Amino acid sequence: MALVVAAIVALTLQVGARPAAAAASTFIQYTYSGSAGSRTYYVYTPVNYTTGQRVPLIVMLHGCGGNAVDFSNTTQMNALADSKQFIVVYPQQSSTYNGCWVWAGLANQARGAGEPAIIAGITQTVMADAAHWNVDPSHVYIVGFSAGAGMAVVIAATYPDLYAAMGESAGYEYKALTNGTVGPYLPNGGPDPILQGAAAYSAMGSHARVVPVIAFQGTQDTTVPPINGDQVVRQWMETDRLASGGTYNGSFSAPSGTVAGQVPGGRAYTVRTWNDPASSEVEEYWTVTGMAHAWSGGSTTGSYADPSGPSASQNMYTFFMAHVLVLPPPPPLQIAAVAVGNVGATSGVVTWQTNNAASSRVDYGTTTSYGSAVSDPALLTSHSLTLSGLTSNTTYHFQVTSVDGVAQTQSSADAALTTTAPTIYNLFVSAAANRSSASALQAQTVGGTVYVFVSPESGVTRVRFWLDNPQMVGTPRQTEAAIPSGQHSITTAVDRAGGTDVVTSTFTVSNNAPPPPPPPPPSAFSLQVSPAPDRSGAGALQGGTVSGTTYVFVSPATGVTRVRFWLDNPQMTGTPRQTEGLAPWDFAGTAGNGTANPFGTTALANGQHTITAAVDKSAGGTDVLNATFTTSNP
Repeated sequence: MALVVAAIVALTLQVGARPAAAAASTFIQYTYSGSAGSRTYYVYTPVNYTTGQRVPLIVMLHGCGGNAVDFSNTTQMNALADSKQFIVVYPQQSSTYNGCWVWAGLANQARGAGEPAIIAGITQTVMADAAHWNVDPSHVYIVGFSAGAGMAVVIAATYPDLYAAMGESAGYEYKALTNGTVGPYLPNGGPDPILQGAAAYSAMGSHARVVPVIAFQGTQDTTVPPINGDQVVRQWMETDRLASGGTYNGSFSAPSGTVAGQVPGGRAYTVRTWNDPASSEVEEYWTVTGMAHAWSGGSTTGSYADPSGPSASQNMYTFFMAHVLVLPPPPPLQIAAVAVGNVGATSGVVTWQTNNAASSRVDYGTTTSYGSAVSDPALLTSHSLTLSGLTSNTTYHFQVTSVDGVAQTQSSADAALTTTAPTIYNLFVSAAANRSSASALQAQTVGGTVYVFVSPESGVTRVRFWLDNPQMVGTPRQTEAAIPSGQHSITTAVDRAGGTDVVTSTFTVSNNAPPPPPPPPPSAFSLQVSPAPDRSGAGALQGGTVSGTTYVFVSPATGVTRVRFWLDNPQMTGTPRQTEGLAPWDFAGTAGNGTANPFGTTALANGQHTITAAVDKSAGGTDVLNATFTTSNP
């Protein structure tokens, strides 16, 4: 699967698995691509969140004709996330379907295919991205409104092992329609909820469990009439009865509790709840008097909101926090297929497999006491680590260790590898076809057409080449194609009598033909950095050293219509890291009220970085600014 990222509001970069410093909130657009299809989605990360916090995740599905940003405005779930600290994900339906989740189509009503698989894939992608988020897998929830509610019901039935509970507003029971369209709007409801409850239970398959449900319905909703809200609750009562083996047996006409309430200056409402024999709430149903087709307690900054009703967002969150997905323990962690490959004079690659996703570590040394180690915290089942800086003609002992997501640890038995003798072979480069005036490729700067070869030629039976792939993964490459300017490496495996030598050379490509156009006149704009929110004491970012929280911006602020930023991408390839359409022109986000937006440098690795800005000017044309700076954090 692939991810395409575009920042849309205030942005604090989060790179790597270490916890980031307290930061501004972020709302970032991504693209998910999986076997079932692709969709755009947005992730809201709350203010002051760090990856050191394990937090809940709520997935929000907008209504027909809506979109992720509008739904976030309607529900105000992002503001609640700031207060309660959780991650919010907003999958966005394609315009191909007029922004309507196709919950009524048979192709989208089963596990492993269609839109349920896409939405589950988006959820799992965010859960797996430990560099940016630390999601508690026992606190993952699905929510929907209208067509999104119809899809949330499907998701809860098809992925009960992924979502702890489901919330819906103005939705439909499972398979209320199967005709592939979102109409008619079922003024008399769908099929018998008892039958649909059994159908949803069947859809759960081996993952069947009691799924807690909270539902909201307006009594004056003519788009999704109230009978449909009743049927959602009744369907899930039957599904949960079957999933519990009959232990839970709620009766729609006999709730465990009924509360009548009134929003001050707003609408009256009734809340009915149904409990299991242990007095744990399973279903909760809010009916809001006089409310039409709307999100109760929502904000009119978005669509389909009724601010005078009780807050659906707040009450769903409260309901969710009382329900936890009990995850089955993984099997005991096992390590298998420990192997050594690509052993050279100074390096070797150790690979192994684990049955559970787990971290990677290799301890190594010239004795079984080891003394050196290399590791990777990413949770994987296929592991590969390179031991480098070894001494030639030397035997090294090593042991691999993996730790899975529930802290199960497993280590292999001691093993060994022996490095080869120092190689007599090297990579050379020449500008001449006859290889005259050749020199070692390592650390060279080359351009135009060159000849790269292994020397000496004697004693060689085969040579395999890899470009920018020192791990030598996959098929070797021979290339005559153009290589972009910048730093590259060529790695060769030189087969000779008695073994294979591995040689890697790093070099720089710099092509100056055709001649570049004359340089533009100096720009009136520059990238500035200040330690203060009011931008006092600002100086040029170029050549500077920054740490902690700073404020990076384009100055002056006038005469600009748009600024696009790239981080560590001076070629400005691909989608900008961030696009600003309002002043101030901060690298870390848009703030129309003139408030500065902090740039958390602790999220970047210490060392040299660049920020490139394309400044679109009111007078026409674009100035490109490039500033190289160094981060230095404890």
